[in-house]
Amino acid sequence: MIRFILRRLVLSIPVIFLIATTTFFIMRLAPGGPFQMEKAIPPEIMANLQAKYGLDQSLPVQYGRYLRNLLHFDLGPSYKFPDRTVNRIIGEGFPVSLELGMAALIFALLLGIPAGVISAVKHRGFVDHLTMGIVLIGISVPTFVMGPLLILVFSLTLFWFPPGLWGTFRQMVLPSITLGMLYAVYIARLTRAEMLEVLQQDYIRTARAKGLGQFRILWKHALNGAMLPVVSFLGPAIADLATGSIVVEKVFAIPGLGRFFVDSAFSRDYTVVMGTVLFYAVLLILANLVVDVLYQFMDPTIEYR
Repeated sequence: MIRFILRRLVLSIPVIFLIATTTFFIMRLAPGGPFQMEKAIPPEIMANLQAKYGLDQSLPVQYGRYLRNLLHFDLGPSYKFPDRTVNRIIGEGFPVSLELGMAALIFALLLGIPAGVISAVKHRGFVDHLTMGIVLIGISVPTFVMGPLLILVFSLTLFWFPPGLWGTFRQMVLPSITLGMLYAVYIARLTRAEMLEVLQQDYIRTARAKGLGQFRILWKHALNGAMLPVVSFLGPAIADLATGSIVVEKVFAIPGLGRFFVDSAFSRDYTVVMGTVLFYAVLLILANLVVDVLYQFMDPTIEYR
């Protein structure tokens, strides 16, 4: 197991290097620049800004300096926030996005897994059709529609929850539901599909023949085997949730990492965009590694070589 983990970590180094390189050149080749504004900046000031951040140097020199800084875990300064570095921006925004993502993940698991199990047990019945109908609605409604709709109903009409910001439990409810609903839908569908297959296995028939109760068969025998596809889905989903949803953070005015990413992309803040993309890539690699390790505990027949 340790050898497998170390091997995966070593193999992730060229992947991270490729992502960093691709992001660097895409941002440099994109039209516009970090200091272009509606009102023209005097040439002298523009030259000074370019020189301060090293943008007046050749592209290979900028690329070499960027890689050298990465080796020291330095993502550079922000062009739009002169008093902040990219490391500081990620350090301030990521904890909020992580908190939002984990709250959304808990909601998705608590809703998706029971819904998938119940739908599989009541296969082709009224409950199954009702559950899959709700799932279809959940897939069809995008987050930028669901968020304002929840605000309209539960904030502006019923006054149950505040319409924005972040910090208290009541402020966390609507953003977590908005972000977690789509993931709950996918988890429900994966759980239902795999549960239907597991319930046809011989060891489930044997458990029923021994007189075990339905609840024990489902939660002790069937569910464990049905969770492997869900765990596979959770790898990239956790990384995606942890970095925050751009739409949800914008709708609910949450000071997370997604807001900085969107603002920096529009303003061509090269270092923030590159740092955020690279940070997301590392999270995705680590999340997938954790999922592969969890496979060993959920299915002892899997061997790592």
